Amino acid sequence: MSQLEYRKAYGLDDIINKIMGGYTLGDFCVYTKEYELSAKADLVCYLESYPVISDDDEEVYPDFVVDNLLELFFYGDQFIDVLHNISNQREKPSVEDFIAGLNFYLENDNFIEL
Repeated sequence: MSQLEYRKAYGLDDIINKIMGGYTLGDFCVYTKEYELSAKADLVCYLESYPVISDDDEEVYPDFVVDNLLELFFYGDQFIDVLHNISNQREKPSVEDFIAGLNFYLENDNFIEL
């Protein structure tokens, strides 16, 4: 199996295609510089580890995220759950189907029904 890489620029469509094609990565979050409330296929994203919780109950983001002024877009578990939800509803989902599911999740904290 091929691995996705931390700290590398990917298009959102590329991440979706690679994950659905069997690429793997341990625990990850999806971060972006161009944070918007809606995902687009060409949105530039980076994969990096989860933030850690400090003694003051603050989220402390990885240095790469802070240094590059990135914002959390999706926790990896949520991202994978949304992709699996879409692939369970459609036999051959398109990137647009996945992005619709991601956008719905961002706006409603729930899964879309296609």
